[in-house]
Amino acid sequence: MKKIIIALFAVALPMMMQAQSEGLISRKIFKGQNSDMSFYAAKGAIPEEGGKVVFKDVISAPGKNKEDIFNKLAQWASLRYEPNSMMGNDYREPNFYKNIEYAKITEANKQSGEIVCQGAEELVFSVKPLVKSFTQAFYLLNLHASDGKVEFRLHTLSFNVDQGEGEFLRMSAEEWISDDECLNKKGELKRRNGKFRIKTIDMVNELKKEISALSAENYRNT
Repeated sequence: MKKIIIALFAVALPMMMQAQSEGLISRKIFKGQNSDMSFYAAKGAIPEEGGKVVFKDVISAPGKNKEDIFNKLAQWASLRYEPNSMMGNDYREPNFYKNIEYAKITEANKQSGEIVCQGAEELVFSVKPLVKSFTQAFYLLNLHASDGKVEFRLHTLSFNVDQGEGEFLRMSAEEWISDDECLNKKGELKRRNGKFRIKTIDMVNELKKEISALSAENYRNT
């Protein structure tokens, strides 16, 4: 019997090693859009303001006036934050997203130039036969249009973290992807929540990239 067990193990071991190298049972950390993983592990990659995770930027729109920018942003946001909608079929594409029913625009004030979007979407880590690894992310995105620029502010970010057996726990960005919570003593990403940090950074960068593309377009709405 022992000889049979040893023989079976000898046959199975190469298969197990191959499966691990192909990611079926691998513990390798999730890869992001940036091939340099130190980009995601850098201190401050998840910016904080007053102890809260806040992504802020000013996106230049040379030669565009406030009305032009607002109209283009409102058009973009109405599609990007349409509830129960999806862009693309491959989660590995930078512009892929899948909104859930809570996604919406909560404010669009042309006079003030303010647009507030309620993000509620799936962030997909991997898809295998019969298994999808993902989280649901929730956040607020404030966009403020003025002559020549867009002020970008993403905040109030949280995730539904899978606890197994269909149970999820809501975790804030501060307690899940911040430097203190997501980096180990070596300054490396922790395995369990590192993928959340990577996916969040990619999402924020893609949003800013799309807005920058809008700001660079030659348009004028009348």
